[in-house]
Amino acid sequence: MTSKAIAVVGAKPVSLPRDEMYVGVQVGDGADIEGWERDNTGINISQKNPTYCELTAHYWLWKNSDAQVKGLMHYRRILGSPGVRAVPFESMDERKAKALTSEDVDELLSQYDVILPKAHNYISETALEHYEKTHITGYCFDIIREYMKENETEYLSVFESVLQRKSSHLFNMFVSRATTFNAYSAWLFPVLEYVEERTDVSTYSAYEQRVYGYLSELLLDVWIEVNNFSCVEVPVLFLQHQNLPKRYAIGLLKKMGIMNPAKKEIQRLDKANRKG
Repeated sequence: MTSKAIAVVGAKPVSLPRDEMYVGVQVGDGADIEGWERDNTGINISQKNPTYCELTAHYWLWKNSDAQVKGLMHYRRILGSPGVRAVPFESMDERKAKALTSEDVDELLSQYDVILPKAHNYISETALEHYEKTHITGYCFDIIREYMKENETEYLSVFESVLQRKSSHLFNMFVSRATTFNAYSAWLFPVLEYVEERTDVSTYSAYEQRVYGYLSELLLDVWIEVNNFSCVEVPVLFLQHQNLPKRYAIGLLKKMGIMNPAKKEIQRLDKANRKG
């Protein structure tokens, strides 16, 4: 059996799945969570958490763990064993018991290179269109294009293809052998740093300032495809009860253009600039 470290990222205490491969990695500046690692130890970019989100834990795992298998999940959403599904009104303990196990990982990685969450389907819009309706930082994809033209022209066509698809593997969640995890990390962070050096998000809302975490969600598929890695999808289990009618209603309003978070943020910034 190989050693495994699957980071479960959070800023407050939560119980982890029982399998020993799960490692709590704390982000933010709260009091220490007993038994958890912190992303501000060892080699780290912890100070970037407001803009990099869970990627500061990803970076910590890349630089500080010598496990043979690595992965990333969240305190409120994890990857489930193949074939499981969430059941309405089940307890969170029951749902957590359906989490991916060490045995699942061994079996899946004997056949595939990367374990991914089931793809999110946008249905009536592309990944880029969805992003631009939700965030004001769609212009950052132009900066990524510049980076690729300067450094990695072989990525450009796949990058454009991924942005025009109607499905994506989101959440920055995946599990792979450490060699794959580390190689992806070595590719991802220079891309994001290039964008970061050319953007100023200081006046954005706290939500929009998380831009580099959002951008990276659409980069994992690019890297996997260019490098010809095989993938398998497993279910995503939400560890908080969701108001599904509200969630679906909001999604519909966004698709219809009635609710447009990006437009609302732009209006807020324009108003603030006029006052300034």
